[in-house]
Amino acid sequence: MVATLRALQAPRAMRWVRWWRWVTVAFLTGAVAVVAIAVWMHFFWILPLAAILLGFAFKSYGIARHRGRIVGEGSEGEALVAKALDNLQMDARVLHSVHFDSGDRAREIDHLLITHNTMFCIETKYLRGRIAGEVLDREWTLHKRAHKTRSRYKRGFYNPLKQVATQIYHLRSYLESQLAPRWAQECSQIWIQGVVVFAHPQGDASAVVSHEQGVVQLADLPQYLANYRPPSRAHRLSYGLRREISRILTGQA
Repeated sequence: MVATLRALQAPRAMRWVRWWRWVTVAFLTGAVAVVAIAVWMHFFWILPLAAILLGFAFKSYGIARHRGRIVGEGSEGEALVAKALDNLQMDARVLHSVHFDSGDRAREIDHLLITHNTMFCIETKYLRGRIAGEVLDREWTLHKRAHKTRSRYKRGFYNPLKQVATQIYHLRSYLESQLAPRWAQECSQIWIQGVVVFAHPQGDASAVVSHEQGVVQLADLPQYLANYRPPSRAHRLSYGLRREISRILTGQA
């Protein structure tokens, strides 16, 4: 049975949603204060300032709502994948919402599954619509319909295979810099497999699904992980290394 060492947490992007909400409250408070002063002091000439502040409040509220919807949908997808990983019938450790600093910036991995022979770096995509793209493309394309008008449109998003490859590079570099020399040497020889999971029930990723490349639908994730075999050159993860990796990424002994 999988041991969950780090529970799912709100994504870092949520802090920007909260920030815009506070900005909205600040503008609304300012508008109310201006109206109160205008009425109390009979300074009616400052009322246009209240209208300007209300306009800014409306704008910031729209930004907060839009960002909140995006983050909320992403969190819903991560929760679905987390549930699937937590219920795996295999000897492994799973960490959700892994945060670390590498390359002069904060990094975030949706899920990390550590087994005796592979470490899986898992990126969740919660996209409604049809996904198209090639392995080497810089961007993939999402084809969908608008909620209100039902008109078709498409938008590009960064190739998640390239995204997860970058995460793996920085994760390995971070671990090797934090581990003791003995464990760092062993870590340099293990296999880290990137996995992209499309989790939306109304998403069609059939055109990009490839178990060879590590692109799967949520329903196929448990079977993919259970059947995965790393390259023969890859070293197994000893119990000690799994313990040390878990300690570094969770901050717990």
